[in-house]
Amino acid sequence: MARKQARPTPTQQVVLTPLQIICRECGSRMRMGHHSHRTVTTVQGVTRLTIKVYRCRNQQCPRFHQPTRPEEEGSWALPHGEFGLDVIALVGTLRYRQQRSVPQIHEELLKRGLQVAQRTVTDQLYRYEELLALHLADHKRLCERLKDQKQVLWVHSA
Repeated sequence: MARKQARPTPTQQVVLTPLQIICRECGSRMRMGHHSHRTVTTVQGVTRLTIKVYRCRNQQCPRFHQPTRPEEEGSWALPHGEFGLDVIALVGTLRYRQQRSVPQIHEELLKRGLQVAQRTVTDQLYRYEELLALHLADHKRLCERLKDQKQVLWVHSA
């Protein structure tokens, strides 16, 4: 279903830059290819992210012209998601720790100043369950699948 109200205006702007602008394959300095923009709704408000995307300029490099996005982008939201990971965690906490229903969670988010539809609460609850299932999945198998990727951010909390 289409959005009935305009998305809230961002309350802050953040520019994200990759931590490393040296190509991990060939060691040459990468060049900024373009800026990407996305808007993420977090518990603190709506944030407009400007993402600096870099590319290797060495034509002999296997990663020639492949995009390198900022590592920090993954800590804001899931790919293509418009709600922050903190909102997903809050929805999961309200549902499973405080045993609240979807309408009660929706009401709580509205009280906190987040403009969301009740259907969005259900969608974020599904995202929470997917992330929880991934976290509880076989840790060894996941590490094995990711070992060939040279830059994987692995955050483990006890």
